[in-house]
Amino acid sequence: MVKIIFIVIILIGNSIQSFGQNLSSKELIEKMHEGIVTYRDYRFKLYRSERVNGKQVLGCFDGKLSMDPFKIYIKNIVPNEGSELMYKEGENNNKAWVNPDIFPYITMSFYPESSLLKAGGHHTLKDAGFDLLDEIFKFYETEFKEKLYEHLENRGIVDWKGVKCYKLILNHPEYKIINYSATKDETLAKIAKKKLLNSYKLKELNPSIRETKNLNEGQIIKLPNAYAKKVVIYLATDSFLPVYQEIYDEIGLYEKYVYKDLTFGTKIPKEEFSIDNEDYGF
Repeated sequence: MVKIIFIVIILIGNSIQSFGQNLSSKELIEKMHEGIVTYRDYRFKLYRSERVNGKQVLGCFDGKLSMDPFKIYIKNIVPNEGSELMYKEGENNNKAWVNPDIFPYITMSFYPESSLLKAGGHHTLKDAGFDLLDEIFKFYETEFKEKLYEHLENRGIVDWKGVKCYKLILNHPEYKIINYSATKDETLAKIAKKKLLNSYKLKELNPSIRETKNLNEGQIIKLPNAYAKKVVIYLATDSFLPVYQEIYDEIGLYEKYVYKDLTFGTKIPKEEFSIDNEDYGF
């Protein structure tokens, strides 16, 4: 009798895993969209690798994030271990509070877009979370429609460092660098936002132009026709959140973001987004 029950349990487990692996690419992307809309508060440790001047630059921080309205607390591990940042949409003149954790230990304020806070990285702190990747895939869905899923490889369920995930690989079939004719008063930053591109990538392709400099009407700049040539994502089976992301351009690996110790589904108390919190050093 015990043996029969054991066999039944194995069969049920295999059936559940098989069902998960049989989800189509389209169903998985739909579930990713749903997961990102559903879960809006996160605690996590983020590991990042971004290509800067031809080399991968590493970073890591502990983060707390609430999306509606946008609030984020960061405690850096690499680089600038111990430094803290906090940003709350609509507060502090839309500047981030910064505790550099070095003498003279004074809390300062900077716009998230400032070069100091970006520190040569690809994104501002306002890009944290999963909404940007969600927007990119929605853009691809609009651009390719059903053909998108012909270019989306579904590897099924994989074990990623003890976490069960669905692995998806998107290869953009028409990715290329193109010439773009600017309209009056456009900037690299505005173009990146409008076309869902990476502003740092546009700066790389147009090194003589500042991201915020107004372009002349008809000025020709270089830009990619899509955010990425290839995207690899792992969707956690319990949430369908993209906890592992690799972004490739025409050269190779451009960005990698890994969310570890991710918790979600519980609203983060407002006290944890206060610079007066006794656990912080602001």
